[in-house]
Amino acid sequence: MMDHRYIDNEHIVDRYLSGDLTVREAREFEKYCLEHPDFLNQLPIPVRLKARLARQPVEGSETGMFKAIPSSATHVAVAVADEGFDADDDRSSGLSYGSGGVSRAIMFGLLFALLAAIGGMVAYGLHASSLSEQLRQAQRNARAAQMQAPAGVQTHRLQLTRQRPERPTLSLGWLTPPQLLELHIDAKEHKQNAFQITIDKIDGGRIMQIRRIAKDSNRELRLSLNSSAFGPGELLLKFDGYNWRGQTEEVGWVRLELK
Repeated sequence: MMDHRYIDNEHIVDRYLSGDLTVREAREFEKYCLEHPDFLNQLPIPVRLKARLARQPVEGSETGMFKAIPSSATHVAVAVADEGFDADDDRSSGLSYGSGGVSRAIMFGLLFALLAAIGGMVAYGLHASSLSEQLRQAQRNARAAQMQAPAGVQTHRLQLTRQRPERPTLSLGWLTPPQLLELHIDAKEHKQNAFQITIDKIDGGRIMQIRRIAKDSNRELRLSLNSSAFGPGELLLKFDGYNWRGQTEEVGWVRLELK
């Protein structure tokens, strides 16, 4: 039985406009609209279609109401257009014909997928750029850490500091080409004759430890280092003297900057 609730529950209006109603359903819907003008006026359909549904039936029509009701393959919009129904009426009604709602959903879905794909490509590009920069930096560090033959000799005379220094005792920067650093450490104030030298990298681990280095005739400790042997960074040199028992005692520090 065609009534207001049945029309809402079964989406009769949308199916009527899309041509999906049977002939019997179309006849009953048209009859209901004709007998209930208040209901017809409230329908969200074009004004000209409302006027068409409000007219008396034509004898001999297919449904008993109008000359033709479109089949499921033909939209009622074609029939309405024959009577002067235009695009302006369609826009003013605010109604989507046929599968327009589905089409909009598909369009929004595709748009969202496109935006997601673009965002993914941008994120991938930024990540790839970051990885490339990290690779270039690693290659530069590897080249810097590779030991090379020194192209010259630099001599530096240094004094030991009693406390571990917070700042470089000697700052040379990164030497290019590499140099052989001749370090003359003044040990005149220290009674020990043999020393242990421990070399650590500030931001790394222990590099080497040299034991029982004796003073020369000038009462200096001499140490030769290839500047390319340790890579860029800061080196901390700790000096311990041997007492008469063979035990070590801290005597001073040198901090060397190569970067």
